[in-house]
This record gives sequence, structure tokens and C-alpha cells, in this order.
Amino acid sequence: MGACKLCGRMLFAVLRSNRAVAPCFRDVLGTAETKPPVRYCSSTSSTAYPTSESMREPGTKQKKTSINPEEVKKFNELANKWWDTKGDLRGLHSMNRLRVPLIRDTLIKQHGVNTQSRPLQGLRILDVGCGGGILSVPLAKLGAMVTGLDASEEAVKVASAHMAHDPSLKDTLTFIHGTVEGLVASEVRDHYDALVASEVIEHVDAVDDFVASSCDLVKPGGSLFFTTINRTNQSYYLAVVAAEYVLNVVARGTHNWNKFVTPDELKDELRANSCHPRLIHGMFYNPFSNRWSWSVSTEMNYALHAIKEPSEPGELGDKEP
Repeated sequence: MGACKLCGRMLFAVLRSNRAVAPCFRDVLGTAETKPPVRYCSSTSSTAYPTSESMREPGTKQKKTSINPEEVKKFNELANKWWDTKGDLRGLHSMNRLRVPLIRDTLIKQHGVNTQSRPLQGLRILDVGCGGGILSVPLAKLGAMVTGLDASEEAVKVASAHMAHDPSLKDTLTFIHGTVEGLVASEVRDHYDALVASEVIEHVDAVDDFVASSCDLVKPGGSLFFTTINRTNQSYYLAVVAAEYVLNVVARGTHNWNKFVTPDELKDELRANSCHPRLIHGMFYNPFSNRWSWSVSTEMNYALHAIKEPSEPGELGDKEP
């Protein structure tokens, strides 16, 4: 609740101190009334986010990939911005202060590995939607064998070029252009100790297919980590209206509120694929200080950790959150 109040106060302060943005804010609200109507994707769907049923080609049984070409185009256009720590993607760089320790500490506890400077030695991690490698690089420096996967060919080129400047990464980090569905189709199953999809799921077209393929790629007993944006009134006003149209924290059109996924929806998709949620944390971003912090509220951003059902029963441990 404190984070919610702080968000409101920050937005009010910006509007009050910069009258030039107030008309823009009113225009955005005027075109959307209060917020976009929830778009149910099919007559039989009980979810508001896109599913494989809603993404079938008209008159066929053929499903589209979870990848949206327009989303890929957006990220192709970011090619020269991925490693600008003060640019449009500064929030992703700052988020590493939360997500890297979360992944590291969870995997150390789960696998019992800890060789001090390289505590993730020997673990295979797939970083889905890796972009320019902002998260892949620090995970590889912790000793993990990291594969960065992205549907944007331009992003993969940037990530590979950046990696080339650090010889210490050549044996632990690989970037490939592709999708989770493509890896599954090539018979890569039960391969990774952990899969990370950070700030990705809100950009895919068929959430159920994306989650199912992600789960297929992880070994029994392995981990899945997600960070994303909840679909709430607060996330519409702050993550879309304020961030894109008022504060210009990210480019306009970056997010589609209808594609945001709630924690309960994500947990349901994971359970449907024999993966069990074990931890969920709210996250709060202060755009003025460019700092992320953990929050008791999941109304805006959240991180979720799940474990794929192990081959031996009774190994899951703690109860679900």
C-alpha cells in the first residue's frame, strides 16, 4: 500500500511541477476513458490475456506462434540502446539489483552449489527474451552455462557483439535467435536447470503456449523465474499512461495493458504444466532514482519462482504461496 501511495504522489508531483505534460495526460485518459476494456480473446476463454485458442488462424486449426511480429519489430529498433545504462532501457539494467540475487540465491538453496565467486557453476540456464544480454551476462559471470534466446535477430547480434568484448564469457555464454516453441520442436526438452523469462510474457501472443513450451524445456525439479506486470488499474495508469506518455520512461506503445498477466493467471498456467509456484514478490520501480525495491504489493510488477514437478514424488518442499 505504501508503494501505491508513493506512486500516486510521484505522478501528482510531476503533473503539478510540469504543466506541459498535463494536457498529454488528459488526452491519453480521454482517448481510453478510464482504462482499456478487458479483451476476452474468445467466446470460450476465461482469461483476458491472449491464448492459443484466440490466436488460431480463422477457419483453421493452425495455431500461430506466441511471437508477435510487431513486438519483435519494436525490439529490433532498440538495437543501439540495449547497453546504454542511462537510456530507454535503464530500468532493465537497474532491475538486475533484484532479479540477479533472486535467481542466484534461489538456485544456490535448491541445488546446494556455492563456489564463492562462481556460485552457479555447472548449472544450465535459458534466458528467454534475452534482448541485448542485460541479464544473461551477470548470470554467466556467476558461473552458469547461459543460453540467451530471443526472437529479435538484431538483439541477438547486439548481445553477441557485447559478449565478444569479454573473453571470460566465451565458454559460458551463448546467444541464439529463436523461440521456446522452436527449441521444443527441435527436441530440446528437460534440458535446463532453470529458465528465466524476465519482462517477456507481457509481449507474447499465446501465453498458454509460451508457458507450456517454457516448462517443457526445464528438467524435472528445475526452476522457472518470471518477472512481469500485473493487469490492474494501477498498472494501466502508471506502467502505460505515466511511464509512456507522461514520464517517457519507456517508448510509447511499448506495452499493451490487455496483454498483462495477473499472478493467479500465471500460476494457473504453470500448474497446468506440472510446475508449482513457490515464491512471489511484488516489485516497485522509482523512475526518479532509477531504483527497484521489493514490495508487499503485487499490484504493479511482480516476480514469480516455480519448480517443475520432480521425477521423484515428495521433493517439492515448501508449500505454494
